Amino acid sequence: MSRFFRYLDERFHVTRDGSSLQTEFFSGVTAYFTMVYILFLVPNTIMASFPEAFDDAGNLAQDVILSNGVSANDMLIALTMMACITAAIGTLILSCYANLPFAQGPSLAISTFVSYTLCIRMDYTYNEALAAVFLSGIIFFVLIQLGVERKIQDAIPTNIKFAVTVGIGIFIAFMGLQKAHVVEANGKNLVQMVSIAEGGSYAASAILCLIGIVIIGIMMVKHIHGAILWGKLICIVLAIPLGLMHLSDFTFEFGALRAVKEALYLDFAGLFTPHGPWGTGGVLISVATIISTLCIMDVFETMGTIIATDYIITVSKEGNINERFTRVLRADAISTTIGALLGVTSVSTYVESTAMALEGGRTGLSGVVTAILFFLTILIAPFASAIPSAATATTLIMSGVLMVNAIKYINFDDIDQAIPAFLTMIMMPLSYSLVTGIAVGLITHTLIAVFTGRVKYLKKGTVILALIFCLQFFLIQ
Repeated sequence: MSRFFRYLDERFHVTRDGSSLQTEFFSGVTAYFTMVYILFLVPNTIMASFPEAFDDAGNLAQDVILSNGVSANDMLIALTMMACITAAIGTLILSCYANLPFAQGPSLAISTFVSYTLCIRMDYTYNEALAAVFLSGIIFFVLIQLGVERKIQDAIPTNIKFAVTVGIGIFIAFMGLQKAHVVEANGKNLVQMVSIAEGGSYAASAILCLIGIVIIGIMMVKHIHGAILWGKLICIVLAIPLGLMHLSDFTFEFGALRAVKEALYLDFAGLFTPHGPWGTGGVLISVATIISTLCIMDVFETMGTIIATDYIITVSKEGNINERFTRVLRADAISTTIGALLGVTSVSTYVESTAMALEGGRTGLSGVVTAILFFLTILIAPFASAIPSAATATTLIMSGVLMVNAIKYINFDDIDQAIPAFLTMIMMPLSYSLVTGIAVGLITHTLIAVFTGRVKYLKKGTVILALIFCLQFFLIQ
């Protein structure tokens, strides 16, 4: 083993934690192919903050000049570049500081909240929203330093923690089935399976995804190392003759980045300007509500991923598990403030990080590999954006398969435990939100305990979280 590889092994405790350099590499590459699509989806979601950027048909009018003085095309390119850079920086910070197989980047859920709730519904500008994101990162970090995150972990009942793992498994599998077009929208039943008999690209994508799952399953049964990555690569190759691999003409232009350098600033003055009928007196309440909501979404997105991934991996590291989780959340808060300064919304630990653990990653070296690929995305954008959804979906579905196994630890014999756990699991995919699933689970757990005379068994932290989520539902959603 060369000196460099020996250094990596010792720095990340690879051998000690039961992994290998090869496994960590496969894990990082697999995770990249699984989550790179987010780096293109988040900027498109953020663009909804600028309604003038779209024509009557809802298509992006690339040459239109936005309210901040730059073209829609330049803004989209700049946001995508910043998303890649922020994800790379955040993942590097997390990997080197916490030494866990996780990846971070701009949150799609929070980007949606910022665009459609803060900017469209509450009439904040994107620059004002960035100021709120920056403040939420600072406050998030302070709360972690005060140990609030440990109190939150202790406040979540055990049955709901297992339900979070199962719910995330169902959620990401559902995401995968959608991405591969195995299931599609239906006006009557909400979703349905795609019609294979009708043919077309959607049917081909669905068939390719299911074939990929079978191939991965066979390789895993035969204990072939890197089964998920090989299965994904096979799907990519097969997608070419099926016409599912389309190289885009999306390219990064540094001129566009220079054009919007001054447009992606933090508008603190605008944030603290009245935006509603309550005048100056309501400004602080409004801002406090927004920041607390951003913090809640951030902490529970990350914590949900941590809880789910911890079920998959078993590692022996220095320090207890709470300390390692605290490190993840610290990295999350730091990356959020950096991301806001770079012009993108809150950073959180991607739930797709389960792909790293599923492929065998046990240390931060997996994340380092993913971070390097995030940086390189700027150079290989046409290929990265063209990865067929059928290939991406295979990892998401396989992650769901393994995570649902945690359901055996939930006590369904006690109805007061079963109801909150079930609602936690089912609301994640149905609401398309990890936070909503946890919120509904905690609220129902608290209400059942209160009205069945079991208040003494409730932790104060559980009640506080349930009340906070209730306020959030009424004030924000």
